[in-house]
This record gives sequence, structure tokens and C-alpha cells, in this order.
Amino acid sequence: MRSTTRNPVAPAGWPLETVVMTVTAPVLSDRYRSAFDTFLANRREPDAITRSRRAAFERFAMLGWPTRQQEAWRFTDLSTLQTIDLQPPADALVDATALPNLASAAHRLVFINGRFAPGLSKLAHLPEGTFIGSLNPHPNPSPSEREAEYQLDRLPGLSQHPFAALNGAFWEDGALIHLPRGTMLETPVHVIFYATGGDRAVYPRLLLTLADSAQANVVVEYHGQGRSLNAPVAELHLGDGATLAYHQLQEESAQAFHLGAIRLRQGRDSQTQLHLLSLGGQLARTDLEVLLDGEHAACLLNGLTVGRDNQAGNYYVRVDHAYPHGSSQQLFKSVLDDKARAVFDGMIHVRPHAQKTDARQSSRNLLLSKQALANSNPRLEILADDVKCGHGSSTGFLDPNAEFYLRARGIGAAQARALLVYAFANDSLNAITLTPLRERLTRLLADRLALDDRMTEELKP
Repeated sequence: MRSTTRNPVAPAGWPLETVVMTVTAPVLSDRYRSAFDTFLANRREPDAITRSRRAAFERFAMLGWPTRQQEAWRFTDLSTLQTIDLQPPADALVDATALPNLASAAHRLVFINGRFAPGLSKLAHLPEGTFIGSLNPHPNPSPSEREAEYQLDRLPGLSQHPFAALNGAFWEDGALIHLPRGTMLETPVHVIFYATGGDRAVYPRLLLTLADSAQANVVVEYHGQGRSLNAPVAELHLGDGATLAYHQLQEESAQAFHLGAIRLRQGRDSQTQLHLLSLGGQLARTDLEVLLDGEHAACLLNGLTVGRDNQAGNYYVRVDHAYPHGSSQQLFKSVLDDKARAVFDGMIHVRPHAQKTDARQSSRNLLLSKQALANSNPRLEILADDVKCGHGSSTGFLDPNAEFYLRARGIGAAQARALLVYAFANDSLNAITLTPLRERLTRLLADRLALDDRMTEELKP
């Protein structure tokens, strides 16, 4: 099939062109393959990593560039992204004051354009056998690195995600967090991925492995300036009895494209809280696959999108209950103004032998403009007969009676409106137990809504 378009998004090393050209699918695949061969020839890394890259590229070659004719991508408009001639990642200097700070974090990893920045990072004393650092593979890894790298690209799911495949082929560096059995980190790990713009494509990676009974608190933030494509992949492995609190904040520039993927596997008796917040970007999409791979595994998924202007924020979520007595709770909210768009596409899958499963899924959307639009598609696939599962969705505008109630008590129209929006969105923030992060996000939300500080204090729980 032939199509006329501008040069599609180029991975690192692709020879860039600015002219309009006619592309056939085989030619497109050949161009990516040439770029991939060049990229691979310049790297020295273990054979297992190289084999993983080759498999990822072949998967991308098979999938091709996603289009809106595909069901999984029909609400994701990539037409603007396809007109941009993206440059390969590059080294860049970033002022430390431009990076967010987490007061309680003792371990901090910073990546600029997908590459580790040791001068901006810091690590405190680590328990024996624990590794926190760069994932950049080298021929002689330590035992902890070797054990963790073995887990790379081992999780199921996202096999049909072309940008996850691109990441698997072209990633250069990322964060590696490995906790051995029974290890508990008392302070959070703070990971920052910063893109400097300049029409660059970056492919950050995060690999987190918690062995049996390990515990960690992780904050991952995506920031940047200018226009770029950020296609990150995070892999989270939890052993039996492990506990993870994972927080992801996407606050990139209004011109950025964020097309990320998260894969999570939980063992028996493990517990996870995932808090996903999307505030920036021209287009921000996160595909999340969760496998509850042991009895009594439990996860809480808490998502919030705040969009304005022409922003689009999408979450595609699949939770797979593979064993009995598992539980999952999903609550995804969006606040949309102007012509902003949001998509929630969620699936709860319960396998035939996963009896006594308790799963809930909820999507709630608040529209502040008649031009805003929310698409919600919660779904259930239940193959067991002794379960408690439910889903629901609601979309609407502010309650005029509630607004009138506040106006009648002397609160101005703008502040009354902001208070109601704040109360709706702040429920998602209150679920975050990491106090410094919750307080910073609360202030960020209040600033976004231009909410008076005194009223913000009165609303605090």
C-alpha cells in the first residue's frame, strides 16, 4: 500500500530528510533497518541485550507505524507527530535549578535526553546487594546488574505496542533499581527524565526488580522543554510479598509527545500502588499492563489527567488476574478545559481458575468546556464464576447547584468554580501517601486552577 506523507518519525541514527516523499511499507521498514544496523554496530554490550534489541526491532517491523484505522489507536492522533523530522538524542547541559526536587529522597537519578547525568544525580548509602544506577549495559556487569538485566524484556504484554518495540530496539540508557530479598528502602528513589527539546526522539528505560519481601517507594518524573518525542518503557518486577509505591508524573512541555508503556508483574501476596498523573504534553499516552501472577496479589491504580488548550491525555490499561484471591482497584479521572481530549480504555481480565477475584474499575471525567471531550471504555472479561467485579464511567460538567451554594456564601464565580474542580481532582492526590510529593502536587494543582492559598489550606484533609 502506498501513501504520501512527510518523513515519518526517525529513530536515532536515521538519515533525516525534509522533503515530502512517497513511502511504501517495505521502504519504511528498510530505512528503519538501516538505522538499526548502524545503531547496533556502535554499541558494545552483552549478547543477551543485543538479542533483545533484534527481537524488538523485528516486532516493530511487523507492527509498522500505528494508524487510526487500528482499534487500539483510533483515538490517538499521530498526524502532527508524523510531520516532524526528529533528531537523534544528544548530550546537553541542564541547570540543576530546572529540575524538580523531592525533599525526602536520598537517592536521585537524572537522565538528560535519555542519558544518565551523574553530575546531577546522588546516591546515599545502599543496603548490601542493592543496586540503583544507570542501566547502560557494558560487557562486565556486577552480579546485581547481571541478575537485574536478565529480567529486561521478560514481562508479557504490550506485544502490539509499536513504540514499546521502538524503545526496545533503540534505548541507550535508563534507570536500574534492584532490591534483594527482604530489603526495605527507608527513603524514596527519585528518577527524573528530562528532554531538552529541539525535535529529538528519546527512548528512556526503567527496570525495577524487587525480590521477595522487598519494599520500595519510587517517584518517576518526565519533564522538559520544547518539542520532542518521549517513548519510555518501565518494567516493574515484584517477587512474592514485595511492596511497591510507584508515582509517575508527566509534566513535559506543551509541544511534547509522550508515548509510554508500563509493564508490571506481581508475585504472591505482593502489593502495589501506582499513581499516574498527566499534566503536560501535546499528546500523552500511557499503556499499562498488569499481571497479578500469584494468589492474594493486590494493586491500586490511580490516574489523573488535567488538560487544557488542545492537549490529549490517554490511558490504556489491562489488568490480568491469573490466580485466585487477587484484588485490583482502578480509579482514573480527568479534568478537561478548552478543546482538551482524554481517553480511558480499561480491561479487567479474570482467568478461569482465578476464583475469589475482587476487581473494580472506575472512570470519571469533568468537562469545563463544551468543546472538551472524554472517551471512556471500561470493560470486563470474566472467565471465572466466583468473583466480585464491577466497572463504571461518568462524564459531566460542574454541578450548578454546588456552584450556586458557594456563590451564595460570598465566594466569587471564578474561585467557586476553581474550588469545585480542585475538590474533584484532589481526591486522586489524597491517595498518595508520600507527603512531600502529595503537597507539591497539591500546590501545582492549585496554581493551575489559580486557587486562592487560603481556600487551598481549608480544603486540606
